[in-house]
Amino acid sequence: MTLASYEDMLTFITVKTAKNAERFGNQLPTATVDGEYQFAQDGFWTGGFWTGMLLLCYEATNNEDFLYSARGASITLEKRLYEQALTLDHDIGFLYQLSFVADYKLTGNERAKTIGLDAADQLLQRYNAQGKFIQAWNVWTPGDLFSEENKGRIIIDCMYNLPMLMWAYEVSGRLEYYEAAVAHADTCAETIVRQDDTTFHSYVFDPETGARIGGRTVQGYADDSCWSRGQAWAVGGYTYLYRYTKDSKYLKLAQRLADRYLSLTGDQDVPPWDFSVPNPGQEPLDTSAAAVFAASLLELATVVDKPLQEQYQQRAEKIIHTLYEHYSTKDHPEHEGLLLHACQHRTQGEFIDSSLIYGDYYFAEAVAFLAGKTSKYW
Repeated sequence: MTLASYEDMLTFITVKTAKNAERFGNQLPTATVDGEYQFAQDGFWTGGFWTGMLLLCYEATNNEDFLYSARGASITLEKRLYEQALTLDHDIGFLYQLSFVADYKLTGNERAKTIGLDAADQLLQRYNAQGKFIQAWNVWTPGDLFSEENKGRIIIDCMYNLPMLMWAYEVSGRLEYYEAAVAHADTCAETIVRQDDTTFHSYVFDPETGARIGGRTVQGYADDSCWSRGQAWAVGGYTYLYRYTKDSKYLKLAQRLADRYLSLTGDQDVPPWDFSVPNPGQEPLDTSAAAVFAASLLELATVVDKPLQEQYQQRAEKIIHTLYEHYSTKDHPEHEGLLLHACQHRTQGEFIDSSLIYGDYYFAEAVAFLAGKTSKYW
């Protein structure tokens, strides 16, 4: 079988994204139901992935319609930052790195830079100096045990939000951004990352003293399981932290995390939603985990030595081809997602077999990178 070219894949992405942009207007998509994207009024934690996809398409095609669509969709995120900041959590990076920071990187838009720095300030305010971590979630229901634990909770996803702080440090020179990012990464490496290089989904601390309480899961199968998308978040997060800091301990950790992911998947390119489920063949797969991992592995391949570079590159490309040939909507033009069979939250039964905007984004980022059409925004 002749493999599709990355240019063909990119055409599939840009054509579908242009069509979606016409229907979506300034709305921010989250996940599909029966092939149609649903929307979050405030952008949820995922709105930036849609603006990021639009900017990827703008960068790949030079069609300014994509840029205008991205800026229109970003209005909701700007209003949320300045009018509803208390609704934001640690996913500020996902929301604003792929919208305003990306806009600034691509166009030099000074207003976008200012908004990006203001968003980084909001993320910095979540830093707990006692525990040396960035608080993940807010106290949603005062008095509820789980919500109260959020005062001292970190989750592995935050590693991919740290580039926001590192970018802010680079453009402002304010050392506190850098210090908070590396402190959180070090704390995460000592707590969420286990000795066997698998990862907890979350870890809880005493918010007052910083004392370490223990690993927890929210989206995984069990507290001691390895949620596949979480493992992928970790690979990318530590890879980008190495790129910013040049500290080899982050590169070594990223490699160990990637190798562990690969050992858990074997020859399978798309993992189950959690690596520890007892009957993986009967459980939902998660193409979003595969897409996050492939994009992260491609980045990791750029900073390691040969032959490891070739090994990582080849495996990432294999995953991308598998996603395109067997899990994409290339033969379903009416479907608004790019990738089928993504699983958002299995334990809550939430979008367990859908297209997810972040899975679509990471797939698009990886394809654009392989086609030589993006500078990336992290």
